[in-house]
Amino acid sequence: MVDAGCDELGKVFLSDRLPPALSWNEVPLMGEVNNRSSSCITRHFQKVIAPSHMIRLVREGIARLTIEEGKAIVYHCMDNSREFHGAPLQPLEFELDDAPALEMILRTVPPHWICVQDLLMDDLEDKVEIAQSLYNEGILSVHVS
Repeated sequence: MVDAGCDELGKVFLSDRLPPALSWNEVPLMGEVNNRSSSCITRHFQKVIAPSHMIRLVREGIARLTIEEGKAIVYHCMDNSREFHGAPLQPLEFELDDAPALEMILRTVPPHWICVQDLLMDDLEDKVEIAQSLYNEGILSVHVS
């Protein structure tokens, strides 16, 4: 019951907060930043993630992994509106087997990086797909090593 309560409080926190104001140094490392973001910066290109790329969460505390109904769900605040509750949370759904890799990514925050190929999964394609999904959502920074 404690885990479920913490997950609910985490979702409330993420739905109430503004997306982080991004610095000009952070933006080139990120995926799509939508127009509702507090950074007021829109990116028009996407990187294709490779196994050798280094990745991390854009900022600590912007995303949370929960397990709901046999799925791994990632909630984040990057799409939140500047208007209070102006946009509902847009969670990302993954298979339950993806949870260890997702947890590794969500715990890797600045200044640390993790290599895509080092994620806790057997299939390299799945590792890249998870990283690409989070990058496309705008919650992942990518550094080409």
